Amino acid sequence: MNKQESQQMDALLLDIYCGILFNAPQMVEGENIPMEYRFDCPEFSQLKEKYPIQKVAGKGGDFERALRLCRWLAPRLKHQSDYDNHIPCNSLALLEYCFEKDDVGINCLNKAKILVECCLALGIYARRVRIMPASPYDGDNHVVTEIFDRRRNKWIALDPTTGGYFSAGDAPLSCLELRQAFAEHAPVSVVLNRQNPAKLAQLCARNVELNAYYAKNSFFFTFDSVSAFGTPEESIFLYVVPQGFDAQRTGVRSLSYLLELCRGQAPDSVVQGIEKRTEQVKNDTPRVASTALWDSPLA
Repeated sequence: MNKQESQQMDALLLDIYCGILFNAPQMVEGENIPMEYRFDCPEFSQLKEKYPIQKVAGKGGDFERALRLCRWLAPRLKHQSDYDNHIPCNSLALLEYCFEKDDVGINCLNKAKILVECCLALGIYARRVRIMPASPYDGDNHVVTEIFDRRRNKWIALDPTTGGYFSAGDAPLSCLELRQAFAEHAPVSVVLNRQNPAKLAQLCARNVELNAYYAKNSFFFTFDSVSAFGTPEESIFLYVVPQGFDAQRTGVRSLSYLLELCRGQAPDSVVQGIEKRTEQVKNDTPRVASTALWDSPLA
């Protein structure tokens, strides 16, 4: 397949994924569950002492500062999709493990966590968002960071894996706004480093493969209820899902399918871990939150 054929295939996939979102436009107005953002974690002082995040972020609004951090981190964190999450999920442990190292990498889940904690350490509201596909047979999802920009009074998504943010030609977008734009097949694109958001048509064509990937993974979202250093025990998963979507049923089917693939192929410990997780999902009722999660956290 040559480059032109590959781009045509990506454009076709984008059409399909946008169509899936078009047919599931309304999100469930679940519980109004406020998220908690902790800026006073003592570990943040050590983070600022050990890494030049204040200097990198510089001056300006929350979005501009967070974007500088995002684009500083992206090329310094090697991507490894099969990373097994064996390092504690906090910025200090993860950066010690992989920062500017060519021989080890981490996945998007952990990259997003690092950016979240760097932003919180600098007083910027930030949270990790898992952006999820519709199909229970799709084992691939993605994780990004959302920050709240006080000047624009809105949430904005940043991807520390690519160093990008998302634009439809005016203000940068939240995950929910990105989903809505894809559902309408509006001109929208990720904006990577050194790309001009004013040239939106060119970006839509140039970044079509990535845009299709983000569209695929914009069907529903999950959040950590507490955004802080590490993962506090009291933090729970919050789901934002479209109407008619059963998060529990989908989760069980996804894990059951993964178990089918792993039996006889993966180590017993991996199979046992999937079995345990499947039982947990069967017994836990998902907490479905409302789209009020994209309201201002300052209210």
